[in-house]
Amino acid sequence: MNRSFIYSLKVWLLMVIIAPLLHLVLSWFIIENPEISLIAEIQKDYIIFADMVLLLTIPFAFVFWVAVYSLSKKREPFYVKQVLTIAILIITMLPFFELLFEKNVSAVSSIAVIIFPYSITGIAGIWLHKFESPDFEEETVEERE
Repeated sequence: MNRSFIYSLKVWLLMVIIAPLLHLVLSWFIIENPEISLIAEIQKDYIIFADMVLLLTIPFAFVFWVAVYSLSKKREPFYVKQVLTIAILIITMLPFFELLFEKNVSAVSSIAVIIFPYSITGIAGIWLHKFESPDFEEETVEERE
């Protein structure tokens, strides 16, 4: 199977699994008087959040795979990871950019609860998973022969 597809799938799945969990934990810490325990909150809402993220990020997964595939043909893996890191930051912050300039402090913290889990897990997925360009794969096959 195509290495860029496997890499994109790993990064996307990490975001789908871990980001909703981080989102719930950060939300729970920001609530001033939580009436429910953190474990109960996660048990109650995790499946709902994970399902929403799964459905809403399928277009992102496709675009991410196309970007990884096209960049990996022309560039080194380190450069591809740098570009993808910047892209993840832009993609996660762009929808909430206007709200960042509001003077209400609670709005900024609410936005941070949304942005941080997804950008952190996306960037972690980009840098933690091993990525090899197609040229590297061909060189490895030639060395074995």
